[in-house]
Amino acid sequence: MLYLSGLLTSGVWVNMQGQNFFEELKRRNVFRVATAYAIAGWLIIQICTSTFPYLNLPGWLITAVIIFVAIGFPIALIFAWAFELTADGLKKTAEVVPEKSVTRNTGKKLNRIIITSLSLLVFFLLVERVFFAKSSILEDQQGEFHAASIAVLPFVNMSSDPENEYFSDGLSEELLNGLAQVEGMKVAGRTSSFKFKGQNENLSLIAEELGVNHILEGSVRKDGNRVRITAQLIQADNGFHLWSETYDRELNDIFAIQDEISRTVLRELKVRLLPEDEAEIDVIPTTDVEAYQAFLKANQLVVNRDIDEINVAIELYLTALKLDPTFAEANARLAIAYSLQMYYGNVPYEQGQADILKYAERALDLDQNLAAGYAAMGLYYEGTENEKARDAYLKSLELNPNQPYVYNWLGNLYSDDLDDDEKGFEQYRKMYEVDPLSPLSIYNRARVSIYEENYEEAEFYFNKNLRENPEFILTYGGFSFLKSNTPVSRYDEAFKLIYKAHKLDANFSRSFRIMVSNLIAMELNSVAKYYIEKLRTDYPESNELHGITGYYGYMTGDYSYFEKYTLPFVLKNELFAQNAFNYHNLVALAIKKGDPDLAFDVFRKYDSDLFSDDLVFKDDDKPWKGLALEKLYRYTGDVEASKSIVNRFCDFAESLLDTEDEDSDEYLNPRMRCLIVQGNYDEAFPIFEKRFLTERRFNSVMGLVNDSDPNITAMLKKPKYKAVVDQILEELAEQKQNTINFLKQEGDWKKEWDEGN
Repeated sequence: MLYLSGLLTSGVWVNMQGQNFFEELKRRNVFRVATAYAIAGWLIIQICTSTFPYLNLPGWLITAVIIFVAIGFPIALIFAWAFELTADGLKKTAEVVPEKSVTRNTGKKLNRIIITSLSLLVFFLLVERVFFAKSSILEDQQGEFHAASIAVLPFVNMSSDPENEYFSDGLSEELLNGLAQVEGMKVAGRTSSFKFKGQNENLSLIAEELGVNHILEGSVRKDGNRVRITAQLIQADNGFHLWSETYDRELNDIFAIQDEISRTVLRELKVRLLPEDEAEIDVIPTTDVEAYQAFLKANQLVVNRDIDEINVAIELYLTALKLDPTFAEANARLAIAYSLQMYYGNVPYEQGQADILKYAERALDLDQNLAAGYAAMGLYYEGTENEKARDAYLKSLELNPNQPYVYNWLGNLYSDDLDDDEKGFEQYRKMYEVDPLSPLSIYNRARVSIYEENYEEAEFYFNKNLRENPEFILTYGGFSFLKSNTPVSRYDEAFKLIYKAHKLDANFSRSFRIMVSNLIAMELNSVAKYYIEKLRTDYPESNELHGITGYYGYMTGDYSYFEKYTLPFVLKNELFAQNAFNYHNLVALAIKKGDPDLAFDVFRKYDSDLFSDDLVFKDDDKPWKGLALEKLYRYTGDVEASKSIVNRFCDFAESLLDTEDEDSDEYLNPRMRCLIVQGNYDEAFPIFEKRFLTERRFNSVMGLVNDSDPNITAMLKKPKYKAVVDQILEELAEQKQNTINFLKQEGDWKKEWDEGN
């Protein structure tokens, strides 16, 4: 009774008697507050969901925002019911006399807030469609389904010994490889499938991300010489178990188990097997169980591309071959491991090549239809006999089309050695289709976007990799390349990215070269020398050392590194002597030393056809080597020979119009060089301004500034050329200071660098 009396006294009870509860909610604007809050809250969540990944913010922040918005909703409704905004400020609703209530005016304000929120919501949806929809489109590219498609998830190690992890992983990989032999079967790549190792995620979501219709999963319990394997095949869209089986066997029956599982899965998927497909499944890699276990363990170590793990893997492959010299697959994988050791480590070129050839040939002698054997031969031939390398890779993919890394190697071969970027990037796309979650696949997909000049898309893929695979070093190198080239040309940002890669993995020798190239562009030569010396000390046989010392000489005019480290290698190794870039360094060094024969001898040894007046320059490296020889002729006073090369080079430039657009880089670059060599600076200037200022091709400006060629020196004295270069140098000076500040913040700036820079 006292409570009812209080209500009557406050006037609330009377009001409640006059109106039902619903009407009172309306009067107090509770519905309007709920609507305004819901719209604003949903908008905040959508903005956070779309932008946080681009800002590299942790995923839990989005969850936190959703929780806070959800918690705030009932609180907002309670406040709307219990309080009223009046002319005298915020008061409890119970204290407001109904005749003086301004809830109607407050309702109008809330209506305006709702309309504004809806307008912002519509605006955001439009913006999201334009700027953020691309990410979802890109993510969906990996969801293209194939009827006969499967992902083999890593089998769970149920044994008490963690060391048996390699065995369960190896079994999964071998099942994956066996299924991949079947024509018409789409099998998700190993890296993508193993991405879900140890994760209890929804299988339908996994299948959607991998673009497959079926999942094969299972477990392995190994106890002494006994093994229990449980496998189950699942239809991903409905979670229906098509088949499951448990195998209790002696360990020496492992190959029979693999064969039985593979065949049962194929039967359940109703994939038609050809006779040769069945023969492939019947192949038993080795009859020695110990050799097989060493082989499986080595396979797991090679995956991460860590040089220390690669070295251990090589020893394990050798152990497997001591136990079973007829183990063809182990021979092939050992050859591939030797190639990786040469690439990521510090192995002399001749020694590495000999090891690759030895075991690749053994593998194919043992099995003429071994895909890995042809892949190994491709690695051996790459760089020396590129057509043979191409044919070997193609044969490997014909035998097994589900080899992501072979697509990568073939793509590199097309792009780097066969001058066919279109075919190269086609291979990268195929790699991404086979293994869409592999960090290398994502990295190469970003390279495809750079090639297509879709830089925003490339940045999306790089950021995706940094977010999902932050330890993958190549991403930092690729992203650094994007930042340091047209149209970005931000060497300070590029350096920060590759510096982080170096800190993550000091064994990644390529980071030295990329760091040095960015430092040289900003004229931080003392810092560049420091990293060159570290590269020389740690990796004296590295290809990166020879490449960066030549670049350092070209950009700075200091050829001491090139003379000491690269020239001896060039003189004895035809592969590196064939690089036109090395010829320009060689000629500059010969002129500086007053010894033209130093360069003439290399030209005669490797490119004697350049001395023929009948040689017609075509779209390869000969025209650019010819320009280096022309500079040498000018120095020796052979005017006639110099003019002959200039005329042929200019004819070559004009001939490009038959196949290239007049605004293309392929035409404009040689056209500009032709005009400069001829001394036609006024005619060359529009191209120069477009390329260096408009397109921000800053990466060779220091090379121009430090070039001793009389033609370049005379050109840069022209006021309009000087104005362009000065503008670029001003921006580079700002980037230089940013980099100095960054190194000081990191505690990596050395006092002696103050004077040298």
